[in-house]
Amino acid sequence: MPDSKPRDEAAATTGGDFHPSTSFFDSLGEGFGVGSLVISTGGIRARVSGLSARQLSEMAARYGIFARGARGASDVAVDLHVELRRSPRDGFLRVRRTVPAEMYRLLTREEEDGRLVVWSYEWAALWDRSAGRALLAATTDDRVVFDRIVENFLRVAFAHLALEKGALLLHGAGVVREETAYVFFGPSGSGKTTVTTLSKGARILSDDLVILVPTDGGYAASSVPFRGLMTPPATSDGAWPLAGLFRLVKAEEDRVEPLDAPHAVGELIQSLPFVTDCAGAMPKVLKVATEVAETTPVSRLHFRKDAGFWRAVEDVGRSAA
Repeated sequence: MPDSKPRDEAAATTGGDFHPSTSFFDSLGEGFGVGSLVISTGGIRARVSGLSARQLSEMAARYGIFARGARGASDVAVDLHVELRRSPRDGFLRVRRTVPAEMYRLLTREEEDGRLVVWSYEWAALWDRSAGRALLAATTDDRVVFDRIVENFLRVAFAHLALEKGALLLHGAGVVREETAYVFFGPSGSGKTTVTTLSKGARILSDDLVILVPTDGGYAASSVPFRGLMTPPATSDGAWPLAGLFRLVKAEEDRVEPLDAPHAVGELIQSLPFVTDCAGAMPKVLKVATEVAETTPVSRLHFRKDAGFWRAVEDVGRSAA
């Protein structure tokens, strides 16, 4: 008896995971409502449409100053328009039962025509980058899951949009002292949140993600709409001149180890989420990371997780100034 599944769907289902083809997005349902919200940071703007009244209100509250004054503003110019649609499927990737437990899984595929397919557990997106439009298929409107769906796609989108503008979305913690930004980066567990908790009285941009934007002769650091575990809501979407970038290394003493340009670029690239998953983005990744390393001191910060590390870090900041 012939297989009754659509040919592309049958071919795309492996090991319990569903890998959507571009034609899958022709089967999406309507949106959840008629509301739309523009979210912006670092000179990047994305409109999310197809929101119900409840979703619109909750997203506006969640993103705060990054969504101010843009509710339903259809005439606002944006870099990306995300159209929310109901998914005909109840899931895409299945959580793998592994030891250690799977933290998060997200897959990306570049099509020959330049479109990007991105998918995870409860969502899938088809992004036509040349047209600045994306279809985002959501499996549910459950409050907690829906927030995760929208934010996880927006993180991917802002990483790519930042790169196109010569900026970088970096997996790092940003701290502002005396109107100057210091960014501490590295993989999960390297100490980014610890740095922010040890920086009493400073402005915390984030303990998870910051955006580095080009300025005249250098780069500045700014908050993003996406908060980490310990980051309070942002009170400003401004950008602060960048004194230095510090790759966190756990140690028994506080010490700053300056990096030469090749090592600095390598360390930065390892902390760029999402864009390094796309082979087509790598030339731009290398170019922008090199520009950052050439204009900003990049160091390894060996630190013992107490506030004394600031003495070594601020020496770098004074030298940069």
